[in-house]
Amino acid sequence: MEVNRAAAAAEDRAKHYLKTKARPLEKAMYEYEFEGGHAEDVVRALEPYQNEDGGFGHGLEPDIRCEASSAIATTVALQTLSLLPREAGGEMTRKALRYFTQTYDPAIAGWDKVPPEVESSPRAPWWNFEKANPYWGNPNAEVAGYFIQFREWPEAEGWADKLTELAIGKLYSESSLDEFHELLCYLRLSERLTDEQRARIADRLDTMIGRCVTVDPSQWSGYGLHPVQVATTRQSPYYERYKDSIPANLEFIVQGQTEEGAWEPAWAWGQYEDVWPIAKEAWKGVLTLGNLRLLRDLR
Repeated sequence: MEVNRAAAAAEDRAKHYLKTKARPLEKAMYEYEFEGGHAEDVVRALEPYQNEDGGFGHGLEPDIRCEASSAIATTVALQTLSLLPREAGGEMTRKALRYFTQTYDPAIAGWDKVPPEVESSPRAPWWNFEKANPYWGNPNAEVAGYFIQFREWPEAEGWADKLTELAIGKLYSESSLDEFHELLCYLRLSERLTDEQRARIADRLDTMIGRCVTVDPSQWSGYGLHPVQVATTRQSPYYERYKDSIPANLEFIVQGQTEEGAWEPAWAWGQYEDVWPIAKEAWKGVLTLGNLRLLRDLR
């Protein structure tokens, strides 16, 4: 009972924060998901981040500040657009798919995470341009998922099946099965696969989850995935696996909320100290919306 009361209070503080201090995008998405707001407001809030090439940049992913489009920022946009009615976000989504079809690099069977322009912009130290990507699934497996979700649109024609088979093959032939960002991308793909396709990768995902998720509360302040980041709802196929850890995990999250109602990033750039505070503020809205969803769906 005490945990539920604390969680309810945390939800109230988070809602107030999102409505008063978050970026317009997170504020609009909160209002759409929790208060019956308009999907069109979310699309309008996304517009400043989309470039003429259809991709997204301009700091949408707060650790990547360059204006130029990136595959990473475009998947971040599609994470939001995939939750909206197609009549609201359809044109924006189609432009994003077009961006992917026009920037696909056969030499790497996918997309560069970030463009060369990132090197001349403020950024986190892990966002540098490099062709080599030892974790192909991030972001390529996730991109495949969006082509599946929107496969009936002309922009997606011929891409969904090609990318899906590529992603399944890469999971078996190249993945080290121990990098949690790649896992999250494969989980987003898995949500959009057929039952037969999902069965083909189930064992690999189970191994990956076992290596990436920690159920030890003493490790939750470190670098790794929490149970609630994999079992995000009670309907998740991984809920039963982690249901004994979820109450303590939610309590840990509630305890990490700041007095102003937000959650702060557990990392810092250690460079571009004049820009990092701007990115940090953006992350607070992103993380707060994410944790509010978890409290709604798992409590």
